[in-house]
Amino acid sequence: MDEKRVQIFGNQLGYLPDDVKKIIIKNITKKEFSVYCEEESVYTGITDGPFLNLIAGEEDSIADVSAIRKPGTYTLKIEGITEVFIFSVDEAVYEELIGKTVRFFYLQRCGCRLPKILAGDFAHESCHGSMARIHGTNQYIRANGGWHDAGDYGRYIVAAAVTVADLLLSYDANPKMFARDFRLPETSTSMPGYLSEIKYELEWMLRMQDMKTGKVYHKVTCENFCGFCMPEDEKEELVVSPESVTATATFSAVMAMAMEYFMPYDETFAKSCIKASIKAYDAMKGMFIPGGFHNPKGIVTGEYGDTQDIDERYWAAAQLYKATGEENYRRDFENYAVRKIYHGYGWEEVGTFGNIAYLTTQKYATDITLKDKIKQEIIAIADDLMMVSEADPYETTLKENEYCWGSNMYVAENGNHLCDAYNLTGDNKYLSKAKEQFHYLLGKNPTGYSYVTGFGQKTPENPHHRPSAAVKKAMEGMLVGGPDSRLQDSAAQEYCSTKAAPNCYVDNLESYSTNEVSIYWNSALIYLMAVIM
Repeated sequence: MDEKRVQIFGNQLGYLPDDVKKIIIKNITKKEFSVYCEEESVYTGITDGPFLNLIAGEEDSIADVSAIRKPGTYTLKIEGITEVFIFSVDEAVYEELIGKTVRFFYLQRCGCRLPKILAGDFAHESCHGSMARIHGTNQYIRANGGWHDAGDYGRYIVAAAVTVADLLLSYDANPKMFARDFRLPETSTSMPGYLSEIKYELEWMLRMQDMKTGKVYHKVTCENFCGFCMPEDEKEELVVSPESVTATATFSAVMAMAMEYFMPYDETFAKSCIKASIKAYDAMKGMFIPGGFHNPKGIVTGEYGDTQDIDERYWAAAQLYKATGEENYRRDFENYAVRKIYHGYGWEEVGTFGNIAYLTTQKYATDITLKDKIKQEIIAIADDLMMVSEADPYETTLKENEYCWGSNMYVAENGNHLCDAYNLTGDNKYLSKAKEQFHYLLGKNPTGYSYVTGFGQKTPENPHHRPSAAVKKAMEGMLVGGPDSRLQDSAAQEYCSTKAAPNCYVDNLESYSTNEVSIYWNSALIYLMAVIM
């Protein structure tokens, strides 16, 4: 491909009427452009730029079509250029995207049959229903249920906890967005189908707690990754890895969080969540594992190791204080926060969940000075992201060294940090920049890919996802990992070795470092959509 040919990149799904709509054109000088609707010219303008994009190694110009607000389908054309860009403007432009990104979780269900009438091509028989052996012992537990974590069929507590937290905060931010029929089996019950799906994951998490000690097992997987088969065809023995501090702490946090959401619909379940949370917290207080969790001998599945467990303890303390008002949890959180305020929305850095819990505690006393300091730091993080974004024609918030495994998760999470600053200040500059992170994920990026499978004109067709590989069709609604300049698999090494960091992505089944999917990548995207829409 001629790298100097003109290319046009924007959100391939389109835009809400009142959104800022900036479309990137690569490799042109200042040009006149026109926008047509049904062959009629409705808008003309002159591109801004070109601007040198050092990270992507390209020159980019910008066509601002924000003035177009009337619903319709539009075509952007540039004088003398054959390349065009087609986009929609409509209040309902993201409706199908919302539905499919949420249904992804149902299609990732483990331990139950998915009928064809609900799951289509991804229907499967019940899987992973055998008892799971606790590593290093001859003891077995029932660890069925929950969601398959990613492109593999493992289930991991720390990943599950942040996923559930994202999804619950999404529901809090925009309940109307989830008041729809997601075609889930429990939709007809008195509990909203969206919450019922989350409950399915929480029920599995509860099975992963040792009720004698309160500690929580880190994960349940086979010893090795299986081939590209359907889940019921993975027949190797299930093994439960040992308890970890991070699993126990994040379990405690999210179970305390869950109580608030489920109490109006299922009091018995809500009470079981808070009971398990308290038991895990008490266990966590006596757990010290230097260096964090490491895979036990013989197990090579995802490690989710984390050498820093203070932020997990921090989140658990804040969440339990919000849920119970017990002073010991407040004291623990504030003692952590006096030394350092933690931040982060990922599985490894979870401090922001703790900050949100503390800032939104209303029934019980909090320290006003500490709350102000937390708010100031949140705004400072957002301001730093704004500075990075302003230097990039695509307005992404990633620095060159941040195009790593799961970079699209960080884009979504950065959008969520910006939304936090918007919620605290009411300043629309943060919300507008958060929306640009969303547009990046749907095509306004140097690769020109919409990174959500099945959405857009250029979208991943070969994700590293076992069910998709088995049926030879990409499941729709999955956010893939995105560019990773560290080239951590053979496909990335073969196809991306000479590419600039933002272009180190390959739509290849073998590229687990750029083209895998994950429940907590999807949940980060859903949380972002819930706030910006």
